[in-house]
Amino acid sequence: MSDIFEEVDESLRQDKIETVWKRYRLFVYGGAALLIGAVALNEFVITPHFAKLRAERAQAFETAETQLIEGDYAEAQAGFRELVDEESSLSPLAANYLAQTLYEGSGDVAGATEVLEAAGKADGSPFERAALLKAAYAKADALSLTELETMLGDLKEEETALGALSRELIAAKAYAEGDAARARTAYNRLKFDAAAPQGVIRRSEIALAAIPIPADTGEAAPAEEAAPAEASETTEETGQ
Repeated sequence: MSDIFEEVDESLRQDKIETVWKRYRLFVYGGAALLIGAVALNEFVITPHFAKLRAERAQAFETAETQLIEGDYAEAQAGFRELVDEESSLSPLAANYLAQTLYEGSGDVAGATEVLEAAGKADGSPFERAALLKAAYAKADALSLTELETMLGDLKEEETALGALSRELIAAKAYAEGDAARARTAYNRLKFDAAAPQGVIRRSEIALAAIPIPADTGEAAPAEEAAPAEASETTEETGQ
């Protein structure tokens, strides 16, 4: 009897499967067709389309860069601005070059700063962070130290070359506002900053040599250099 029941159950299962298949097979076929179509669309239409766009943007950037090098500022400006307005992954880099074109071509500091500030982001790509730092340099004289720190945001905390340059700018601004103690502290830290480029380290050493040590700080004055050996020998010989 159990064998018969099993055969009946198996027949029922097969009947149900067949019924479900007949009812929904068109949907299954349609779903498979859509999946295949989507893959084909991505492979043969969308991917080549975006690849073509990237190639065209790269060519446009190269053309504008050549025009900038050759001094054709009007054409270079038009080319870079079009790339900036497209808001693609190439736009932040184009913004840096557009600012350079505006500054070199017509001395338009305000226009260059506006472009850089619009493209700059403290938490963005390297080109976006570079744009922010350049904008901060351009506006440093007009901003207070607090405003400058706010503008730089998290960039000044980064353990990168851009972060070190941001900290150098803040140190210079602190000294410009009369806070020599803070400036010296910042420059001292930059001297030993592993992320600081060699240029930043050299400028920090020059700044420390030029900025007087405030009297109300516990910072020790640098030791005086020993007198040259020849001078000592001369003193012994003359007895003076």
